[in-house]
Amino acid sequence: MPSKKGTEMSAYAPRRARETRARNAATIHEPNQGRQAATIPMSDDDQARALFFEALEFLDASHFRLAEARLRQALQLSPANPAVLTNLSAALMQQGKRADARDFAAKAVAADAGNVEALLVLADCQAHAGELNAALADYDRVIALEPRIAEAHNNRGLMLHRLARPAEALESCDRAIALSPNLSDAHVNRGNALHALSRDDEALAAYDHALVLSPNRVEAHLGRGNVLCEEGRHEEAAMAYDLALALKPAFAAAWLGCGNLMSKTKRHGEALAAYDKALALDPHLAEAELGRGNVLRERKHHDEALRAYDAALKLKPDLAEAFLGRGDALYDLKRYGEALVAFDLAIALKSDLSNAWLGRGDVLRLTGRGPDAVAAYRRALALGGNAVLITYYLAALGAEPSPGVSPQPYIASLFDMYADTFDRDLIDNLNYQSPRLLAQIIARTVPADARLDILDIGCGTGLMGEGLRALKRTLTGVDLSPNMLEEARRRGVYDRLIESDIVAFLDTQTDQFDLIVSTDVFVYIGDLAKVFAGVRRALRIGGLFCFSVEAIDEGDFVLRPTLRYAHSQPYLSRLAGQSGFVVVTIEPHAVRREAQTSIAGYNIVMRCSLRDEQ
Repeated sequence: MPSKKGTEMSAYAPRRARETRARNAATIHEPNQGRQAATIPMSDDDQARALFFEALEFLDASHFRLAEARLRQALQLSPANPAVLTNLSAALMQQGKRADARDFAAKAVAADAGNVEALLVLADCQAHAGELNAALADYDRVIALEPRIAEAHNNRGLMLHRLARPAEALESCDRAIALSPNLSDAHVNRGNALHALSRDDEALAAYDHALVLSPNRVEAHLGRGNVLCEEGRHEEAAMAYDLALALKPAFAAAWLGCGNLMSKTKRHGEALAAYDKALALDPHLAEAELGRGNVLRERKHHDEALRAYDAALKLKPDLAEAFLGRGDALYDLKRYGEALVAFDLAIALKSDLSNAWLGRGDVLRLTGRGPDAVAAYRRALALGGNAVLITYYLAALGAEPSPGVSPQPYIASLFDMYADTFDRDLIDNLNYQSPRLLAQIIARTVPADARLDILDIGCGTGLMGEGLRALKRTLTGVDLSPNMLEEARRRGVYDRLIESDIVAFLDTQTDQFDLIVSTDVFVYIGDLAKVFAGVRRALRIGGLFCFSVEAIDEGDFVLRPTLRYAHSQPYLSRLAGQSGFVVVTIEPHAVRREAQTSIAGYNIVMRCSLRDEQ
């Protein structure tokens, strides 16, 4: 999920307007000190001078409202004076009245194109209005006029960072630091640029340098938190965010960082609370709405997630990650046409967003547009997407050699995500019947009074275990997904539940079980030779091996575009003989329904033969 970096703009323009007021004053001169006051009425110019210098004293004392009042009075008497216009814009900016500040700064620049102080105010107002290119152009004008203003280089770097031009941003920050080595703002912005360039060790060093110069620099703590969060150093990230919030409890960007951290660590309730806090402090923080959408999608609250993504896009129409989130949510809802539109919009805004290309490939694969899907996957791969997973997807389309087994991270994440809705989706939506049918076959094969040591490999949520309750002496379940195992544990059927790869577990077992079962597991394993060997070793003589597969007529096995393997009956029979099994029965059945089509499969029972018969 992407986060808002702690960027720091140097508050330079108003200070410079005060420090160089003699030049700004132009035709306004300080009144003579110590003279007896004249008895004649003051002219408009004299009144303007008096008001102007009184306003400067208020600016120096940070009484910006009083300074504004005096300068507005002076402006009525001297409407086109650049000094009055410039200092009035500075006073307004310090009060957050940036619309008015911008107007007066623009008038000052119109009167004097070389007015550096007014250009700095104008650039600041444009930056806060989100007009980043205009602000960048004005910082360039300032630097052309006075190239040794460190704060101008720093703020230029900040604009470049926000425009996603991190290499140029880094160059500007380095120039600012060369001119003013102790400018902590520049070290913060340098860290942000380095982070965007994935030079995270250097980014952390830059933030640390900023904190040496200014220990209470909240943006430096925030930047450290963002880097540490992305690196998976979650405890350190939490400490960095806590330090930022201890210094500035109303720091919306730090609450956003906390939300991102909670989301990464699956603490969804806390993540939503943090995002809500960020939005309460800054209702325009689009990234917080994006974070909410991502959490709600993970919780399968898809309609709420879509509303959050839409809210993010209303605040920031060019937020590519929000279109990506919309695409993912619509994909989950099987609204593939809308999902494709969302992924394409994300790509149009950010062509190097690898996950958008990946989502595009997924939609095209499932809607039968294989060549286009291959092109999208290859683009995702070139952009640094997960090579193992994408190569697997390409293999499902025949564009790469088929691996013998689905990648473990794919299986674990898939079932962790769907653990809490797995049973409902399979039984209600896909008419999944394998556990019930296989349990009936086992009941016909095993004496009714048998009490067996049973192993359920790839047990998932324990659907198969329910059908084995009457036959068990002991029942052990093995699965890769901790969330699936937690669901199985709630059934209260299993005596042991073990988180493990099934082949790795089987390799540790010898003559331990009377019955080994597996339903809807071998659709994620193509080459079953190691599984059969492990099962044969783990079974006692005469023990049963009962499982289900999806069926094909030719070849040994194939990885389908659904990312599921199918196996042929001759392959399974041949493997049984090679591994020391006798086939008891192979019964065709419909494994599930997908896209209104029944998927053909087999329920199979094999018996472990005597060792001297092999």
